[in-house]
Amino acid sequence: MDTMKSIVMKGGQLRLQDAPMPVPGPGQVLVKSLACGICGSDLHLTRHTQEVFDLYEKLGMVSAEAAAEPQILLGHEFCAEVVGYGPDSQGALPPGTRVTSVPFLMTEAGQLAVGVTPGTHGAYSEYFLLQEALLLPVPDNVPDAAAAMVEPLAVGLHSVNRSKITATEVALVAGCGPIGLACIIALRLRGVRTIIASDPQARKRDMARQCGASHTVNPSEDDEMQLCAELARQGRAVIFECVGLPKLVPDFLQRAPEKSCLVFTGIHTADITVNLAYATVKELDLQFSYYYQPDEFASALQSLADGEVDWRALCTARVGIDGVPQAFAELMQPNDHIKVIIEPWRTGALDASWNR
Repeated sequence: MDTMKSIVMKGGQLRLQDAPMPVPGPGQVLVKSLACGICGSDLHLTRHTQEVFDLYEKLGMVSAEAAAEPQILLGHEFCAEVVGYGPDSQGALPPGTRVTSVPFLMTEAGQLAVGVTPGTHGAYSEYFLLQEALLLPVPDNVPDAAAAMVEPLAVGLHSVNRSKITATEVALVAGCGPIGLACIIALRLRGVRTIIASDPQARKRDMARQCGASHTVNPSEDDEMQLCAELARQGRAVIFECVGLPKLVPDFLQRAPEKSCLVFTGIHTADITVNLAYATVKELDLQFSYYYQPDEFASALQSLADGEVDWRALCTARVGIDGVPQAFAELMQPNDHIKVIIEPWRTGALDASWNR
């Protein structure tokens, strides 16, 4: 088989097309994609393609040529099946083994992000490449869709670890999408007792309660920062921004309680004007969280294997490879979905009755 089906994103548009079958290089593994989550960063990348890649070029992450007209094979939250190995591989995991991995390839050109870097296959395709040294076998009791949740859970865990929050401090999680809920789960597993979840959507607030939030707030009606300050009293409050709306950055700096810590976990690629006097006078601690460490990724997988995460509640729909463009169109509008799982090995429209 020389070609495969793949979702290609170019110019903010998604298309299903035939793509060349990837060939594993030294130390690489060819895998079949079994399940892949649609990430908020995938939606952001599709909405703001040029903005994102202009930033990547300035950071030296992509070349000027790649940034000029990027074409992306999306997909970095996945469960996959080992198909074959490239040269200079150990082959420790036999073909047919289910695996997941931190989504990076180590090449002569440097570290390449799977599902983000132009020219690098992602898990929205039938097949893609992984680095053998980074593979983690998926335990038998962890279904494919659950394993696709490891990556966002690791993002939330890393954000919480960055904050160094203690069990007696107050957490405020703003935005109860997949990453916000992952933060709430990580906070609960860390033993944090007071967790405020803020989201304008009732269903997502209910989900936050289910994941471990002790309080919920509709920020359209009530002041989440005031509640945070009241519950923290003289202690430190830790605020996790998981929305990614530019207007919230200056707003949070202005309204955050004194001496609190703000951890920005949402994706921001646009220029934002802020008055740092608010942060200075109130002596706020500002932190930024991006990706995770390999041990955090492994820890997230273990939490699923141990039954500490209700992954079924988080996976609200599934879709076949041909239904991905329409699924994106729905997710770009206000909706109640938490995590939509792509199954690239089949066809089929968005199915919200699955997993219920």
